[in-house]
Amino acid sequence: MTEQTVRAAAPPATGWGLHSAPPASVLWPAALQHIGLGSVTLVFPLVVADTAGADAATLSSYLSLAMLALGLATLLQAWGRPIWGGTTIGSGFLLPAVFTAIYLPPTLIAAQLGGLSAVAGMTIVAGLTQLVLSFAVQRLRPWLPTELVGLVVLMIGVSLGLLALRMMLGFGPGLDRGTDDLLATAVALAVIIGVSVWGGPRLRPIAVLGGLVLGFAVHVMVTQLRGTPLLPVPIIWQFPSWPLATPSLDWTLLPGFAMGALACLVRVCGDVVACQRATDPNWRRPDYAQMKAGALADGLGTCLAGLLGVPGTNSYTASVGLSIATGVTARRVGLAVGVLWIVLAIVPGTAEVVLAVPRGVLGAALFFAAAFITVTGMGIVTQRLMDARRTLVVGAALVIGLSYDAAPQIFAGLPQAARLLVSSSLVLGMVAALLLVAAFRMGTAQQRRLLWRPQDGAAALQDFARQSGAAWGARAEVVARLEAALEEVAHALPGLLGPQGAVEVTARFDEFNLDTTLRWAGEALLPAGLPPTLEEAEDAALAARLAAVMLRRAADRVAEGRLADGRQELRLHYDH
Repeated sequence: MTEQTVRAAAPPATGWGLHSAPPASVLWPAALQHIGLGSVTLVFPLVVADTAGADAATLSSYLSLAMLALGLATLLQAWGRPIWGGTTIGSGFLLPAVFTAIYLPPTLIAAQLGGLSAVAGMTIVAGLTQLVLSFAVQRLRPWLPTELVGLVVLMIGVSLGLLALRMMLGFGPGLDRGTDDLLATAVALAVIIGVSVWGGPRLRPIAVLGGLVLGFAVHVMVTQLRGTPLLPVPIIWQFPSWPLATPSLDWTLLPGFAMGALACLVRVCGDVVACQRATDPNWRRPDYAQMKAGALADGLGTCLAGLLGVPGTNSYTASVGLSIATGVTARRVGLAVGVLWIVLAIVPGTAEVVLAVPRGVLGAALFFAAAFITVTGMGIVTQRLMDARRTLVVGAALVIGLSYDAAPQIFAGLPQAARLLVSSSLVLGMVAALLLVAAFRMGTAQQRRLLWRPQDGAAALQDFARQSGAAWGARAEVVARLEAALEEVAHALPGLLGPQGAVEVTARFDEFNLDTTLRWAGEALLPAGLPPTLEEAEDAALAARLAAVMLRRAADRVAEGRLADGRQELRLHYDH
């Protein structure tokens, strides 16, 4: 084997990155891990079909169509390429689709009122709603600040962690087996944690798959010893039939599905930001074009799910945590996951076998991924400066959202319409955060002013930058650069000011740009032409002007001019 071959076969030091090409020995095990982790959400379409009164044959086809929907939605998300008119479909990240609990409450009501026809029709409406909202992601930016996206990721991590604990202890949703699977769950969790923490670089990417396989093996042995059935539902050896129902609409259900579409939009945006942060070591700010492409693919995935007759889909935050934990973030794994779901959908009996994996074993994998999701959400929140308003938005919305599960009696007496709008801790927390953001934006000046004098010192300018950035929720890194620039100004300007000896400082922020303007009567700050030489800089005035030249490194753009009234003007611009 040549040295070049050895380098190609070995994984990069930081794992398999977004644009890498993992070998088959890494690609397919990684894809199977995401399949196994996402298979727990097949319980949702199973519950919906049961609620609609589906017979065994219909149920088998329904589960197969559900896996087909997951495969198509995952491929759309991983595509990340322009399709028509320059519109990009998909974020291009390893971000598989799964069925989401966000749509479950209104979908169950639709199944009760109109059967699978109403489920299909209202799911299509939800997908179309998200499609429309996806084109407004950029305009929604002031109402969806980064800390709110981080809050959503954090809440998803906490919620998934609590769900995982319930599943491991035998209280998971659907097909519970009580405490019969505790041994299998313990084995799965021990293997996943042990391999991920103490395993070598070649074992860590398959830690979850190893835990799932060994946990399922223990479950099979226990099941055989006790003589209980292995499969929770009988296998029907048939290819899926379609369509199972003709879509119909019940507009009384629209508010619940519309709110679900908004929640799914915020969730997929949070997942895309988490992927950006995980795959780019130099990440500074969310890429809203990529968020729009991811939301568009997510909406299209839900539309396809509705056309197939199954509930709506959404991106899977647990897969983001799994990718971070294993170091395998390659886009090709996402494509492999989509292909595997489609293959599984057309193989008779696969859905029933997938559902045979005990909930506790899947809960162990989910618990592992949730830990990384929670930390990622915390990192996104703390990446912004936080003043009292933004702290209240994050803290209050988090507490209100978690109260949905911690104190359900608070919401038990709500009218049915209100319960449709607030259907989960994530939706409740998101609604609370949106309302608080809207309320606190009132009275928040997008322009702030300061009259600075040299005797105030550099600290006054730096405090002005820090307080303004916190009020606006600007990125900490941008505000730190502005503070450094203003410190240079504080050292350079005193010798250049006129008799008034004051500088008018104005700062503006619009979520995209941070601009600071300084005006004063006196000499120009930035020297024309080249900076002075070191010999010239021995003069005190030239030394001050040499320090001012450092401003060009502390801002994205620097410009100086002379106003009509004779004052000097210095403009500092920062891309946000």
